[in-house]
Amino acid sequence: MTHIGLSNVSKLLISDVSKIYECCSHVKIQYHRVDNSQFRSFCLSLKKFERLLGEAAEDNYWRTFLYSLRRYQFCLCAAPVPFNHPTVCKPEILESIQKHLSISKSIYPNFADGADDIFTQFISLSKSDDNPLLHSLAELCSTSGEVALLLKESHLIYAVEDVLAAITSLRGIELVVPSQLRSSTCYKKLVVIGPTRWFPEYVFSAPRAPDIQIVHYNWIRDNWKTEPVFIGSIKVAESAIFPILNPEKANDTIGNEVVINHLEPEEILLPSINWNQITKGFVHSSLVSLDIEDEDTEARLFLLEGGEAVFLDADAKAMVIDMEEDESVKRIPVVDIEPGMFVLLRTSSGGDYIIPLADRILGENAQRTRELQNEWKTLLRQKVKSIGLLAVSKNLVKLDSLRANEVNVRRWMLNSSIKPRSDKDFEAILRFVGVGNRLHQFYEAANLLDSAHRMAGKYIRKLLLKQVGQCDLPQLQRLGRMDFELDEADGGSMTALRVVDMDSELRMIPASKIAQLFEIEHEINNA
Repeated sequence: MTHIGLSNVSKLLISDVSKIYECCSHVKIQYHRVDNSQFRSFCLSLKKFERLLGEAAEDNYWRTFLYSLRRYQFCLCAAPVPFNHPTVCKPEILESIQKHLSISKSIYPNFADGADDIFTQFISLSKSDDNPLLHSLAELCSTSGEVALLLKESHLIYAVEDVLAAITSLRGIELVVPSQLRSSTCYKKLVVIGPTRWFPEYVFSAPRAPDIQIVHYNWIRDNWKTEPVFIGSIKVAESAIFPILNPEKANDTIGNEVVINHLEPEEILLPSINWNQITKGFVHSSLVSLDIEDEDTEARLFLLEGGEAVFLDADAKAMVIDMEEDESVKRIPVVDIEPGMFVLLRTSSGGDYIIPLADRILGENAQRTRELQNEWKTLLRQKVKSIGLLAVSKNLVKLDSLRANEVNVRRWMLNSSIKPRSDKDFEAILRFVGVGNRLHQFYEAANLLDSAHRMAGKYIRKLLLKQVGQCDLPQLQRLGRMDFELDEADGGSMTALRVVDMDSELRMIPASKIAQLFEIEHEINNA
């Protein structure tokens, strides 16, 4: 037996493995293709227009326009919701696109008519309550009992639940995402919305249901081939062999290239994130910011479940939930965070979740300790503002600093940095900024602050471990996010959000933007 798509095989009982083997031994996979001429025309017109744009499609003006339409297309192909559902067709998006196109004729006259045509189709679809995927789902799930509906994206679950709740025969369907199909839970029937190429191989090669029904629009090509984990396990109904759609002859061309009347599964997915475009709205115009509340820090950008994103301090640690580990809640370096983990962010009361608790631990010493911390950092910033980072680092080296350079000096100025790791570096800073006669005061304050922050981190982790132990982990996996109340720590609430992707580069970002959630779509539309 080879890999069977389990997150932790050692946690499974023999009975669990037997159930999975039973599913694999008797699985039947059937394919269902649905159609809607109006939506098909929209999708193929959008593909044609993107090809017509050519290199111009990379221009921010068209990227913004295309992203909104591609998001609409993807959501309707990935979920059984009507074309006019408010989750996928927001009035403010329609308004934004219309306003965006109002200047197209003056700046892109060759493409304006094509863009207007697609937008007209979009408006027409947005008034329709048709739902072809739901019609097929209703036929497949006419009988009740242990049926799961597999969606590619967690953020679509609430919209689909809303739709299914209105249909008595479909209320008992359990909505799941791919990661849940690595557990020991098995179903009588699994309905998959979307082409097989959207989903991990284990969904089909190590199935968690003996009956798998795949539903997607008939202009989407799909060529998944069965590769069973267990010998002789997968039986694909002869009448439902996974077809590769034969390309129809196109009615038009762009240049010499024929526009085929189908879409590849990858063409429906949302465009890859343009990290530079997203970051552009956050960076300072100057290389160095000395504003005490807004100094620059090196950060990594993470794309989270539901289209949100966050910058995290690249040199700091973050609290995460890792479902793959026995000790699920832990603090790890930001550079070690991987897709699939859940980052924990303070989403109420604002700011760092450690600081309020650390101040409680410090008690009456909190104010004086932070005043001393702020004093030496302010003096260091003033020196940098006066003579520059390079000159400051050279002066610190003359005072026996071991690690003084421009990068580290910038790091030491940040509010998030309590003190340099080396006492020699700290002493050099204190002497250079003119408080060498008070070394003991600053050392004591920094050590108290460091100790309080460590204690606060451990206590919050303890509270989170307790809450995570009591929470519905399958629900967290399913939705990709969950709120945790930390009233005992005066921490307000924290939210766990699944990491979907991350920028490979580090960026210099104002400290005030660190750990603050924002919506990717909003940034794209306002680029």
